[in-house]
Amino acid sequence: MLPVRLRVAVTSAAASILVSTSLVSPAFALHDGDVSLPVGSFVALGVETAPARAAAADRLSHLPAHVVVPNAQQRFVAAPIGGLVTELRAGVGDTVKQGQPLALVVSAELLSLQREIAQAAAERERAQRALARDEQLLAEGLVAESRVEASRASDRQAQAALAEKRALLSLSGIRPRSSGEFELLAPISGVVLSQDVRPGQRVDAATPLMQIAQLDPLALQIYVPITAAPRLESGAAVRVPAAGASGRVVAVGRAVGDAQTISVRALLDSGLGALGPGQHVEAEIDARPAPGGERNWVVPSAALVRLGSAGTQPAVFVRRGERYVAVAVLPIGESGRDLVVQAALSEGEEVVATGASQLKAALAAAPAAPSAAAAPR
Repeated sequence: MLPVRLRVAVTSAAASILVSTSLVSPAFALHDGDVSLPVGSFVALGVETAPARAAAADRLSHLPAHVVVPNAQQRFVAAPIGGLVTELRAGVGDTVKQGQPLALVVSAELLSLQREIAQAAAERERAQRALARDEQLLAEGLVAESRVEASRASDRQAQAALAEKRALLSLSGIRPRSSGEFELLAPISGVVLSQDVRPGQRVDAATPLMQIAQLDPLALQIYVPITAAPRLESGAAVRVPAAGASGRVVAVGRAVGDAQTISVRALLDSGLGALGPGQHVEAEIDARPAPGGERNWVVPSAALVRLGSAGTQPAVFVRRGERYVAVAVLPIGESGRDLVVQAALSEGEEVVATGASQLKAALAAAPAAPSAAAAPR
């Protein structure tokens, strides 16, 4: 609640408010006209202003984002069969090459699979010998051709069974060794991002052991206010100023999050040395010009107020002559104490940086101005 002296000042100022029906910016106007307050009525409140600074008119800046690895550039290494991890040959941060051994695992299941492969190989040899013998007998006229056809079918079945067993072992991404041991191999070249197992740990089939990723290029997930979505397009330039990285927009999301933002995905292909997966950064995107010709401005974050019956119209108060005029704005991004907005402002115009909430309260008190003005007496 405001102090008594401050409430009196606010309500007294409300009596002299010149209020029409709306804000000034034609692109965001609710109605026609101006909403303004006399400067002289708020001297006692300590209202302070700061000049509006022009931002890049064709750029959305100070956008929150975080660095991620593109899906196609990461793999999770998992044990295809259960066993005991006896040795790890790579750890978090190590650079590995495709096919490089990552871990040594002892598995009884591997012994069973190797036995099945040996049995399938023996069955194939038996079928091949039987087929060769029957073909020889057919050439000598001692057996019917139907017997040879049956032998050929048996040989094809044995061949398919052996190929299946060998494919299971090959697709598992392991290199079998003696005594039921196998090596897990790196599926791609890259950097080990995570390790979820330790030596001496028993793992089940499909248990993730490590994550490997290629870190060039990197992806950037950027969160942009839904109101700025019409200005975005695939191929637009993206930069991370603090890291000197740059790239291009590859996708503009359609789903709107709880913060009324959409997710924009970009690929960064230069200046990646200072970035890592999971890092939170600020990004900027080249965008199409705003409709109506409004420019982007940097104003203090404390300058933003929300007006209108439901408090849904973002605005700032600007000193123009001897009045504080409410100007509709479109928030674009923020960074620390600064807010980037799109609005019909002019270079150097004084924006209310301290006391904007008191001005808003004065507007809200305007209908009760006559009775409030009598209160001091």
